[in-house]
This record gives sequence, structure tokens and C-alpha cells, in this order.
Amino acid sequence: MNSQQRWWFFIVLLIISIIAPTSGFAQTNDADKLEIRYFYLEADKKSGDAILLESPDGKRMLIDAGMEQTGQQLDRYLKQMQIDQIDYVISTHPHHDHIGGFSTILDSLDIGVLLMPNIKHSTKTYVDFTNLLTKQKIPYQYVKEGDRFTLGEDVEVEVISPSEEDLDSAAKEKHLSTADINNLSLVLKVTYCDNTFLFTGDLYKKQEKQLVAAKKELLNVDLLDAPHHGDSTSSSRQFINAVNPKYTIISANILQSKRVMKRYEQSGSHVYTTSKHQTIVITSDGKEIHVSG
Repeated sequence: MNSQQRWWFFIVLLIISIIAPTSGFAQTNDADKLEIRYFYLEADKKSGDAILLESPDGKRMLIDAGMEQTGQQLDRYLKQMQIDQIDYVISTHPHHDHIGGFSTILDSLDIGVLLMPNIKHSTKTYVDFTNLLTKQKIPYQYVKEGDRFTLGEDVEVEVISPSEEDLDSAAKEKHLSTADINNLSLVLKVTYCDNTFLFTGDLYKKQEKQLVAAKKELLNVDLLDAPHHGDSTSSSRQFINAVNPKYTIISANILQSKRVMKRYEQSGSHVYTTSKHQTIVITSDGKEIHVSG
């Protein structure tokens, strides 16, 4: 191979490396499986949540989108998976590390409907987020405890928090603290046949305690999304014992608390963290769950 041929050879390799999907983001969902993907978003500080669910019949739900600075990363990953449409987008609560990435995603993808709790916030990130909903004419609905919908034919989604009473009380307050808003996060229970999954947003221990007292029978699931990125504000032993998850996912590019991670491990749960495993893929055939990172 002469120098000119070598030059063109390396050019071709470069083009392939740019346009080919990264191996961790190729579409792999089998026809009979639910797939859940926790995206690792690179940042110098906590980058937030971005979780994609795809039902066996190809319906998609995105839970949060990380912060604004990582929106392009998430968009690139979705494009590498050849995803240009999402049926349900979930905004668990209006903090910047959960809604910031929507500034890219809502402008880039075809969105079916956006679901969120009725919580107002005063930050620029939130104002930009709501303005984009209007600009892009994206349909949205407020949801609360007791609301249900299906992702495709076989995957059921139930909102188990916040309650209408808590949302009404919050609406009367002139100012909501960070803890107040986190405790109003959407908590979603997802059921696919015999397998169950709990997504918890940024719940603090106060709301965990209320859920254990009021809805303990709903909390026991196979896989838990650790509240508030595995931070020490959350994941009380009482809550962990009630949920009793076989698997726990800690969604944080920077591990927030070794003590919390150990608490889950000591409970017998298999713990995966995006800080260690980066993008994590969970598959369920309705009976068995497989986790790979």
C-alpha cells in the first residue's frame, strides 16, 4: 500500500468511526423484551438522570434528560440508536439536572406527549423549558398519584407520588425549597408481566417515609432506581427494606455516597452505578431481568 492509498484508508476509517453507532448505543431490543437504558453523561459535576425505556412492541419513554450541558451527548446517543421519536417524555421535577437536556431533546426529536407534576419553578432553566414546550407545540399533561398509562400493549406505568393534596399544598407556597421540590418528584412503578421497576426521581427520606407508611405494598419491586442519584439525603434503611430490590441502579456520573451504595449491597441487592459501569442496559422478558454495564 503506497502513501496515497494509506491516506485514503485512514480517511475511510475516520468516516466510519464518526457515523457508525457506538457499540454501547446500538439498538438491541428483542421483540419480546422490555429494555431500560441508563445513559452515562459526562460532566465535571453531577450530570443528572436520563433513562430510556423501550417496550417489546417498540414504544419509548424517556425519563428526564440530564442538565443542559449534557443535552448534546444524550441527543447523539439517541441518534446513534437511530431514535428520532419518543412516545412519552417524563419530567420528574423541574430541577436543572433533570430538565436541562430537554433544551436539545425537545428541539431534536418528535415527541408524543410530555408528562410532569404541576410544580412551578423560577429558574431560567425552567422558564426556557416551558417556553420550548410552547414554541415546539409539544403536548403536555400534568400527572399525579393514581394516574396510569401503558407503554405499548404490555408495559403498565403507574404514578404513585406525588399526591394531589401535596401538589395543592405546594401551589400555595410562595417559595419551595430544593427538598420540597425533590419530594414532589414523580415516582413511577413500571410493570412488565412478572417484573416490576420503581423510578424515584430525587425523593428525600421524608417522602420515602410517607410512601412506606401509605403505599408499602406497592414499593416491593425487582429493580429500584435509587432516589436522588444515591445521595445520602435518601435511601433510608426503612425504604430499602420496603422495596427489597434484587437490583439497584445508582444514576450518577460521580458516586454521591459510598455509604448509601454499601447500604444497598448489605441489603442483598445487586448494585450498578453509572459512575463505574457507565451506560447500563437492563432487559426483561417479563420473568427474568438481565443487567449489563
